[in-house]
Amino acid sequence: MDRRNFLRDLGVASAGWGASRASGAEHPTESRNAAQNFSDVAAVSPGDLEAYFTEEKLRQAIDTTVPLRGTKFEVVAYNFPSWHPSPVMERLFGKGWTEFETLKNSRPLYPGHIFPKYPLWGYFNEAEPEWAEREIETAADFGIDAWMIDWYWHGGTMFYHEQLENGFLKARNRSKLKFALMWANHHWKNVYPARSPREAATLLPQLHSEADALAAIDYCIEHYFHEPNYWRLDGLPVFAIFDVNLLLESFTPAQLKATLDKMRERAARAGLGGLHLQASHVYGGHEAQLKALGFDSATMYHTFGWSYGEKPPGSRTPYGIAAVRSIQAWRETAAKVNVPFFPDCPVGWDDSPRFGVSAHMVSERSPDQYERLLRAAQYFSAASTAQPKVIFLSAWNEWTEDHVLLPDTVFGYSYLEAVRRVFRA
Repeated sequence: MDRRNFLRDLGVASAGWGASRASGAEHPTESRNAAQNFSDVAAVSPGDLEAYFTEEKLRQAIDTTVPLRGTKFEVVAYNFPSWHPSPVMERLFGKGWTEFETLKNSRPLYPGHIFPKYPLWGYFNEAEPEWAEREIETAADFGIDAWMIDWYWHGGTMFYHEQLENGFLKARNRSKLKFALMWANHHWKNVYPARSPREAATLLPQLHSEADALAAIDYCIEHYFHEPNYWRLDGLPVFAIFDVNLLLESFTPAQLKATLDKMRERAARAGLGGLHLQASHVYGGHEAQLKALGFDSATMYHTFGWSYGEKPPGSRTPYGIAAVRSIQAWRETAAKVNVPFFPDCPVGWDDSPRFGVSAHMVSERSPDQYERLLRAAQYFSAASTAQPKVIFLSAWNEWTEDHVLLPDTVFGYSYLEAVRRVFRA
């Protein structure tokens, strides 16, 4: 099959499909409004074939002669647990609300823009053990070793932890998959939807203090770190922090190091040996300080959504260009940080369910291009001195940002099959 022409033809067909839905045709399970007003998005011809991420472009972007045989890669997928009712969100948006509502209400913004996306499994509740078991079984079967779960703590207010505490940790097959936490320590905004990222109202601000950071780590020690399948590096529980820069708005570098040292000490006193602290994404300008601040490793959670600056509203970047820029971002960031750096492989990026025409969208994505990006991460990791060879995937389930490994009604299991071919062949 000519995949490039297939994607182009799919775009034309999906535009017609969206128009039929707007005129009253129904999805097999439910009817959705899908207004076809393309005038508010910059005109871009679909199917930029020159930007496709081919084998040749893979070889141009990374040294593919690096030997891989015998190298063990640890595959960790980010997990965004907003797909279940959570009391804090229900108080804000109503009983039973989940972010699936935002996905359902999304619409196509240009010919070939396939939204809403429909989960192949339907709109399930990930906080129920039986659904957690199905997710665990699928992740393990397709080559994923661990989930890095987004964890929300705002001055003691928690939400979305029910997926972990009520679902994952009560699943009968939980031992098949490791897990760790990334403290998503950013301000929580109303993006369900918002006119733009800047105009989204703050629902829960993040106010950092030493007392709050220690309370957060105490909760994790009590509830998570002793679990036998908690992910460890160098024998220590991994605790990742999303926004280091936001911490440094509340702490001086010396104060932050002292606070992170106290977090480690508490974990050591609890018999855990200490902590492996990871900088997950926002640390721009402080790359060379990470080790001095107390971090043990770094990655970049999603190089598509953030790595190449502001984009005009409604702009689109073909996946092939975004993939090459991701590889460049791995190389540039690894050269700046003074701790081991682990690459991340995004499935895609499109936050238009949250921001409509103010979104930035990665277009023309496909499983074969993703498979090449996974292979690029293998070559990058194998050539790196960083140990162990960890490769992150973003993400397991970011439906409203369009980077999802879980099967949908467009791609089925093909992204997961790409993961298994690369890491379990």
